[in-house]
Parts: sequence; structure tokens; C-alpha cells
Amino acid sequence: MQVIFVGKEWKFKNALKEELLKQIDYDEIKYVNNFDIEFNPNKDTLIVTNKKTYPLVARIIARYVNQNLVVKNDFLVPENAKYSKNSFLVKINGKNINVILLEDKVPEIFIITPEYETINIFRFDKETTLMFLEPIFNAHKLDYTLVENEGGFLQIFTEPLDDIIKKEILKALPYVIFGDIFEHIIKTLPPKKITFAESCTGGLIVSNLTKHSGSSNCFDGSVVSYANRIKEEWLGVSHITLEKYGAVSEQTVKEMLLGAIEIAKSDYAIAVSGIAGPTGGTPEKPVGTVYIGVCDRKNLKVELHHFKGDRNYIQYQAMMNGIRMFINFSELYSKGD
Repeated sequence: MQVIFVGKEWKFKNALKEELLKQIDYDEIKYVNNFDIEFNPNKDTLIVTNKKTYPLVARIIARYVNQNLVVKNDFLVPENAKYSKNSFLVKINGKNINVILLEDKVPEIFIITPEYETINIFRFDKETTLMFLEPIFNAHKLDYTLVENEGGFLQIFTEPLDDIIKKEILKALPYVIFGDIFEHIIKTLPPKKITFAESCTGGLIVSNLTKHSGSSNCFDGSVVSYANRIKEEWLGVSHITLEKYGAVSEQTVKEMLLGAIEIAKSDYAIAVSGIAGPTGGTPEKPVGTVYIGVCDRKNLKVELHHFKGDRNYIQYQAMMNGIRMFINFSELYSKGD
């Protein structure tokens, strides 16, 4: 593993640097004043930054893995990265790339942390979830961390689980998905298909789905209907609806859903229309106002949300809430067999 220190002062911060290096195994150390935008690793890499160099490094890595930067726990990270305070992990060319912001103490270093299991939990609050699952975790002596995802569902992070423990969890709490939700959709949804009609998310949902191999088995195409003209001409949203209720409305999202599912000849559709900001808000519909809908060939549901944060974070929250709605709507949970 190589270690790259980004920032000229790292050559002089010996105490903090030594505290970090004694925790890891490495075969190469580099010092750079500026991070190379052409970064192309051929081995696992720990990138060490400070407050000045972290923002640029994070942007370069996020661009390299084709992900937006979002704020999580007051920390700017690529949207699909594994993260904790002042540390995130992504893969580039099959190699683990761990970026840390090193200040007064060494943060969690994922590159030396064992693999972990993600348990996504729907339809239950924290108290109910722990009431059902804590006895299982205690019986198997499992440490865990529970967080509320930006999509409004819970996530538990713990060590890898065998099938016996997973079956115990599903028996106690059936509304669960193990692992990456997008990968689960791709694995579980076929032969049924899903499509998307995205406005303020600009194709973010389908981008995250199609990053995974096998997505063509459940997805044929979608529409990014940014302008009202496209909503009308491509999705068949009524001009009267847009004039009367506006593009950011329950009525428009309903018609976007119906247009998308018909065009794609799919089984399900997700539609999103909102104001991601920083401009475009009004007193009646401030920045962060987002309508999200999901439908199949018989039923339809739309939710109104008021998200907080910058443009990218509002888009990310919209995407994750759309996925939550779809999972609950389709009941596409993990199975016990």
C-alpha cells in the first residue's frame, strides 16, 4: 500500500504523521504539494490531507469515480463512498482508495478495516428496530452502528454475516435489504423493469443504477425532463397542468409517472420534480421543495418533501427517498430463502 501526503507542511508534522504510520502497513510514501488530477493508482492507496488540501482531493476523487460530492455528518464525501468522520473509501481500478482528513487525531482508516455488512431497514423506527435486532446482535456478539439514511430509512453497519444470522434477522424484521440497494434491485427485480422521469435530479437515479453490472436486466431507458417543453412533448404532461399547478407539483409528477411507464413499457416508474437551488425558490415553494412519485400499472403514490442542504445534497436526498418509496411500494425486500 502507498501513502500519499498532500500538502507541503506534512514533511514537518512528525508527531501526528508517526501516529498514523504506526497503525498501517505500507511500502511507499509520497509527499506532494498539490494532488494530481490525473491520479491513476496501481495499488491500494491512503491519501492524507489537511483542511486546505482536502476539498480539492475530494473533488478529484469524486470526479474520477463519477459521483457527486454530498455532505454527510458535516463531511463532504462522494455520494456512494463508505465513510465516517474525516474518512472515506472508494474503489478506483479495483484498488481501495482511502482519503482521510488528518487534524488532531487519526480518523478511522477503512483501508485496514475488515469488510462490513450493510443492513437496510424499512418501515421501522430506531427503537422498534433495536428491540427486535439487539437480542440477535448480542447473542452473536456483533458490534454495530445504526444511522438514519438520507432516504428516510435505517442502516446498520456490522461485520459480515453468515446466512444463518441473516435468516434470524429476516424472521425478526422482514422489511430488510442486505448490502447495496441498487445491486439488490438489479438482482431481485427482473424480469420486471423500472424506468425514471427525472427533473431536478437530472438523471442521478438512473446513473446510480447503471453503475452496476446487470442493470440492463431491469432497465431499458428513462427521461430527464428538465424543461417543461420536454415534460409535455416527451412525457405527455398536460400544458394545462403545468400552467395551473407548476412543474413542481403533485399533479405534474403524477403525469410524469404515467408518461414514463407508458413510454418505457415498464412495470414500475419513479418520478422526481423539485427545486434543488440555490435559485428558483419562491415563498410558496422554497428551495428544497421536491415531489417524488412511484407507480406500477395499477397504483400510484406521490410524496412532498422539504429537503435542506446545498444543491447536490438535495438531489441526493431526492434520489434516496425515491428508492425508499420504490422498495416499500414494490415490497422488494430480501428473502429468507
